[in-house]
Amino acid sequence: MRIIIATEARFHRDNRGRILTTSTAAAYPMWANYLAVFDEVLLLARVAQEAAGDADSPVEGPGVRVAPLPSYRGAAGSLRRLPALRAAVRRVVTEHASPAAGPSVHHARVPGLIGTLLTTELRLRGIPFGLEVVGDIAEVLADRPAASAVAGRLVAGQCRAAAAVSYVTRHTLQGRYPARPGVPTVSCPGVRLHPEDFVPAPRQPPAGRGAGPAANGPGGRPVRLLTIGSQERMYKGHDVLVAAAARLRDRGVPLALTIVGDGRHHDEIVGAAAAHGLGGTTRFVRALSSRAEIRAAFDEADVFVLPSRTEGLPRVLLEAAARGLPAVASAVGGVVEVLPGEYLVPPGAPEPLADALAGLLASPHRYAAASARNLSTAREYALDRIRPVLHGFHRTLEEVAATPRAADTGGARTPVTGGSGW
Repeated sequence: MRIIIATEARFHRDNRGRILTTSTAAAYPMWANYLAVFDEVLLLARVAQEAAGDADSPVEGPGVRVAPLPSYRGAAGSLRRLPALRAAVRRVVTEHASPAAGPSVHHARVPGLIGTLLTTELRLRGIPFGLEVVGDIAEVLADRPAASAVAGRLVAGQCRAAAAVSYVTRHTLQGRYPARPGVPTVSCPGVRLHPEDFVPAPRQPPAGRGAGPAANGPGGRPVRLLTIGSQERMYKGHDVLVAAAARLRDRGVPLALTIVGDGRHHDEIVGAAAAHGLGGTTRFVRALSSRAEIRAAFDEADVFVLPSRTEGLPRVLLEAAARGLPAVASAVGGVVEVLPGEYLVPPGAPEPLADALAGLLASPHRYAAASARNLSTAREYALDRIRPVLHGFHRTLEEVAATPRAADTGGARTPVTGGSGW
């Protein structure tokens, strides 16, 4: 059986015809996870024509291929491309709805335009589908209340129409976008932590730092802060981190900031660091080409910072936790399920972020305890714990595909894992 997945991942095709991604999280191994249950994976995704980069990874491989959709960037670009996108999605659904194509199950990652186009087409045809809820669109649009309310109702309607729903959080997104009673649901994070992603033991505060990492005397090395995330939009709050780092410096905390990411707002964030007088102490890295490089970046840092304006369940935060790295983050989405309240701050607020960082760095005991807590939390997301839940949900999708109009029957089904997941 084939699974057709609508994803918001953006791919590109090089001059050799290869479909590539700049994200290790969207590369072939991610999609190959579905092959434990399905015979073929077909990805509905935007594909642009671009030259290959040194850090790019293949998307296609044995059992995994891409049905390319027109590429676009931003809201204006999506509106211009909307008729072509809708037609392309309709063609894929029509092609694979014929008996000659063999059985297919449809699965959409939401929120997102591609997932919405797919679920809309499927609902019109009475074809059942599964959902993976990876973020909170109402939170994304919180600064535009009217748009936030409309988008939130859209995702809520998709969840009520779905034949099976997977959530990346344990309870946060489930509470905001519930499935219909009786529809199988599962909690299954998108992160895949392998044994090599974990350090064997929590880390201790760096030696020779006085009362803690923030209290080093003259000549001590600076506190090393790290953040990783896309700069295509300002969702990851890199501008907020720059402002908070300036406040820490003004309090006498020597620091070195590393910001990993690329996108439309990259130059703007570089300019903000310079405007705050942090140009000489901030290192910008556009991309890390492998999981090994990402692990090395975590190991070189003292604190991971994720001042996002919105999140689902951030993979990068759990990857940092698996390296025993203390962290401070915004209290958005599933982040509240990972970090305790003392290391959560309001989104878009540099001063509370600086306060939380200073509090963590001032005490060796708090630093060591945060490392141990994060490592323990990350172990709950280890692949050997997630894989049975993931494959169980995929088998449920396979069953759903064999049930005509399952999304519309309203009949009760047994939750995959009692609604709890991992």
